[in-house]
Amino acid sequence: MKIIKKKLNYFNFFCNFTFKELKKIFIMKTKIFLTLLFAVFVQFCFGQEYHKLVDTNKMWSVLLINGTNPYYKSTHFIKFQGDTIINDTMYKKVLKAEDEFHNNWELNGYIREDSSRKVYYLNYECYYEEYLIYDFNVNIGDTINYFEPYIVDSIDSIYISNQYRKRIFIHSIISSFSDVWIEGIGSIYGVINSMTEGVVGIRFELLCFYENDTLSYIDSSYNECYYNTYGVIENISVNSSFIIYPNPATQTINISFNNQQNMPYTFELYNYYGEIICKKQIINSTSFELSNISNGIYFYIIKDNKNFIIHRNKLIITK
Repeated sequence: MKIIKKKLNYFNFFCNFTFKELKKIFIMKTKIFLTLLFAVFVQFCFGQEYHKLVDTNKMWSVLLINGTNPYYKSTHFIKFQGDTIINDTMYKKVLKAEDEFHNNWELNGYIREDSSRKVYYLNYECYYEEYLIYDFNVNIGDTINYFEPYIVDSIDSIYISNQYRKRIFIHSIISSFSDVWIEGIGSIYGVINSMTEGVVGIRFELLCFYENDTLSYIDSSYNECYYNTYGVIENISVNSSFIIYPNPATQTINISFNNQQNMPYTFELYNYYGEIICKKQIINSTSFELSNISNGIYFYIIKDNKNFIIHRNKLIITK
């Protein structure tokens, strides 16, 4: 009996030992498997073929909402077409249409995308200066400079139209404004509205995205790709430390102010629909040519180096 009991004890000890070892091995292999699975998932999501943004087979519809007048909503469409050379650089033309069936297209600027996945926009009404509006090659923690610095918060992927696309979350370092970029689609505020907060009380939203004449994306908050209701944009206040003249203007506007601290300011000009027409940094009193800007009612704001609005008013251009 003692011999049998002793053998049973050895047997139990061996079984317990084997189970613990197997459990340990199983946990370790599970961790390895999950790690490999995650690596494969990341590679699958981010290692796919890059989706170019600048493509003549794409079209965007963008909603403009006036926060001060909830009855005002309008929609415009954006597409790229044709090649043009400016300053020895090849661009696509950016066309814009405001009618529901987007038959009447007008030139709105120029855009290009280079081999490093950076996208540049050139507003022909703003002195032919181009600006970096996307960099789809950034990593978490990178800084993007667009009049003010933005930092990359996180990067993941989103499944749209049977494809995984990289999604990049960014926010301004000096304001509360944030943006989201989707590879091949652009900003959630509209393809040419990246990192553009808009005039106070007005915001943009990407409604729909078409590719090869097929609707590939629609904002889940809406069920249509075109809205158009009209209202009145309220007048805005003035800080008298800046003087902008003449107003109404014809060919030139002058900005006069005393900048003893040599602080950089940003001048932004918006059209009646709240779309940014021109954005320039200013340090000293200066003047701007208006020859490329059409007649109409515009609104301008001036921001300090902390992105606070310190001056804003209406500007009338008539020629």
